[in-house]
Amino acid sequence: MASDALKPGEPVLLIDSRDRELLLMIAEGDKSHTHAGMVDHDRLVGAVPGSVIETEAGKRLLVVRPTAADIAVHMARGAQIVYPKDQAALLGLLSLEPGLTVLESGVGSAALTMALLRAGVDVVGVERREDFLNLARKNIRQFLPPEVASRAQLVLADANEFTSRRRFDRIVLDLVDPWAVLGNLSKLIAPGGLIAVYVTNVNQVVSTVEELRRLGWVRDRVVEVLERTWVVRGDVVRPEQRMVGHTAFLISACAGTKLFSVDRES
Repeated sequence: MASDALKPGEPVLLIDSRDRELLLMIAEGDKSHTHAGMVDHDRLVGAVPGSVIETEAGKRLLVVRPTAADIAVHMARGAQIVYPKDQAALLGLLSLEPGLTVLESGVGSAALTMALLRAGVDVVGVERREDFLNLARKNIRQFLPPEVASRAQLVLADANEFTSRRRFDRIVLDLVDPWAVLGNLSKLIAPGGLIAVYVTNVNQVVSTVEELRRLGWVRDRVVEVLERTWVVRGDVVRPEQRMVGHTAFLISACAGTKLFSVDRES
């Protein structure tokens, strides 16, 4: 058996001849339905990523180990996820490095949480919906190694009421009304800290940027990331007819001196 062979309890991505994808967790003795027929999990145990297996219907499936982007797109979700293209941009805007502490509000299904954890930071995630929090915990346990998952502390709380003695190096918000919690959470930023906010429409951008400026955040910036893939098929090289266009606006800012000019709660 190859050293890189798939094992029970590991996620796997199955791809059929029409490029349809299915993410599943390998469980000995289990079977899963796919568009190409039933797949016996025991045939996946020991398979090498990049190999092909047959379903019970005789159809062939490509077997690969899923990337972080694959997991984010295909994993169980209760809320709309932050897509991989936006995750990558947020990690850059936040200038993350191992050892930093991040306060995240609006954990949802934990797609962004897992991206933060993979960057080596410690994450305190605040989520007010218990069903989302339970799903986030499940996804983190399933898709991250224990030593990485252990750097996440998920808290059931309203961000407007959340308090901590810790001062965070970074704050990340994925909320419908992030401006409403900025007054409270800005008290928790460390000097030199950064914030990033994920919102989907222009009205949210305006309200968020105005509140950031009022509170004393500086160097605010708003960007959106558009993703277009290309077809390469012999002499045919062209853009795909469909592209991942607007998903969100990403707002970033730096902690200004005004944020530290008044006494703060300990």
